[in-house]
Amino acid sequence: MAVKLTGHQIEVVLTTLEGWTQDTGRIKKEYKFIDFTAAAMFITGANLEAEKMNHHPEIFHSYTTVKVEMTTHDVCGISELDLRLAKKLDARAKPHLVQN
Repeated sequence: MAVKLTGHQIEVVLTTLEGWTQDTGRIKKEYKFIDFTAAAMFITGANLEAEKMNHHPEIFHSYTTVKVEMTTHDVCGISELDLRLAKKLDARAKPHLVQN
């Protein structure tokens, strides 16, 4: 069973995750990929990771942009599941992101 994290706990972990923010009981991030195919492949990988964890984010896709939002419905807020999945998604996305 997931445990709801406190605001301070979330802030501490978010300092280790680049680009993730919290907003109204969820964490979110926008990824910019090198092309449409990279974005679509990321979503496929994200779905596989989510299914393994039985923890499913909201994913929004528009050409090379993918927005991910997560919350843990069972605890009505952010849990360690959200933060663990965020790290996994970042690792999958990193090689395919637009470099600034």
